[in-house]
Amino acid sequence: MEKDKLQIETEKKLPEEVDKSAAIAENPPPKNQPEESKESEKEPKEKAKRGKNFLLFGISLNEKVFLAKHLSTILKAGMDLPESLRIVQRQLHGGLKNVLGDVSAKVEGGKSLNVALSEYPNVFDPLFINMVKVGEKSGTLDQSLHYLSIQLSKDAKLISKVKSAALYPLIVLSAAVVVGGGVSYFVLPKLTKLFTSFKADLPLATKILLAISNNLQHYGLWWLAGIILAIILFSVLLRVRFFRAIWNNVTLHTPVAGKIIISLNLARFSLTLGTLLKSGVAIDDALGITKEAITSIPYQKTIKMVLDTVSTGKTITESLDQADRRKRLFPPTVRAMIDVGERTGSLYNSLLYISEFYEEEVDNMTKDMATTLEPILLLIIAFVVAFVAIAIISPMYQVLNVIK
Repeated sequence: MEKDKLQIETEKKLPEEVDKSAAIAENPPPKNQPEESKESEKEPKEKAKRGKNFLLFGISLNEKVFLAKHLSTILKAGMDLPESLRIVQRQLHGGLKNVLGDVSAKVEGGKSLNVALSEYPNVFDPLFINMVKVGEKSGTLDQSLHYLSIQLSKDAKLISKVKSAALYPLIVLSAAVVVGGGVSYFVLPKLTKLFTSFKADLPLATKILLAISNNLQHYGLWWLAGIILAIILFSVLLRVRFFRAIWNNVTLHTPVAGKIIISLNLARFSLTLGTLLKSGVAIDDALGITKEAITSIPYQKTIKMVLDTVSTGKTITESLDQADRRKRLFPPTVRAMIDVGERTGSLYNSLLYISEFYEEEVDNMTKDMATTLEPILLLIIAFVVAFVAIAIISPMYQVLNVIK
């Protein structure tokens, strides 16, 4: 919501910023500026240099969309690149503002934008840098940034849909675990003394819940520490390429999630490659950049094999037939569309059509998954509630019978 508000405010302010900058360009300040003015101009550059290492973990896709979209808009309005960067910088906050200030200073110092951006590999990925590089070489930087903003926006929407579909079941299952654990840890220990004092014959559900309760009482902190360590260890292992490759292969073969992941990767592959080719990037370079933009290691390996084969003079379709013989990662429909594009000389159009098709597939599958999981999750919650209720209420009746 904050990003949306920022974007709306920025779009309102952009015309004013452009007008102000144009007025400054037409009426430059006198050469003999006061010392305070010169110091104020140096201050942003010094802050930018101080903030160079602020962004250790990169920026979000939405921030990249914001940057590409608004920089493209200002360049189309006729502003030069350094002034455009300063205008966008004023709309930003935090580490990204400092980074863009440093980039702006380097551009003013004579560096090209793509070289300045490449000094922040943890902030700007190869796709972003190469799209800027193509735009600078062809003299159509505003258009390249526009294409980039569209692609990144679609990418962000796809990822958001998948996360949203996974969030609901995760919250429901977490709530069920918390409720069950809370009852076992806080409620049952107090009732245990009552049940044992009357020597009531406990039902199986109560015995199971009491066993869980005793386990949590004695080893609860160990269980919690173990779960936290397991999550941390899993996160660390996913940073290792070998383990990430295993995890990617496992998820690709998962019945429901596997289809969504394949569709998501196909949408990203075709959209990235199509956008690069449309911007004028050579096929070899475009495949190399696309490989870096895809996070799935099985797809990275396949695209690398395709790139090696294409470099020998073969078509992408022929290369895919060799690289993915089982047709698991690239279905026959995708290959047929790519083949048509290569034969007709409109490969980027075919790729962009494929991306639209799989974007709709991801959208439909995430909606279907949410619809399918909802009754299943309700049944799970009902089972947990019924189990806890039986485990607590049944022995209470037995205690009442003993008292009578």
